[in-house]
Amino acid sequence: MKARTPPDTYRQIKREVAAEMERQHKQLFIKTAEELIPQAMAVFLWTMAVNYGWKKKRLRKLVDNLKETDYLMDNPSRLHHRFSPLDCEQEIKDKYGIDLRAELPIRVGEKGKQICKEN
Repeated sequence: MKARTPPDTYRQIKREVAAEMERQHKQLFIKTAEELIPQAMAVFLWTMAVNYGWKKKRLRKLVDNLKETDYLMDNPSRLHHRFSPLDCEQEIKDKYGIDLRAELPIRVGEKGKQICKEN
């Protein structure tokens, strides 16, 4: 005769598995963001340097401004409300007619330790 798992034990195991899956999902999301954001910014800065002749001083100023914007997103004040990268994306679309998701369709693949665009 087979041993049966008691219902309470089964439910506990199911909860623990779900919690572990959630934890691993969060870790994967964080790791992906930590890899993708610097790579995307490197491509952006490289494009500005190659196509527009930006040098160290202008590139540094842009990076500093991006860090300041990131700080403002997380620390609203009386002068501005909390906003997110999605709000910035929508503003670019509404104000300038540039739909980044339509213009830069990217499916992500993995190449070694680098997140890369699939062809």
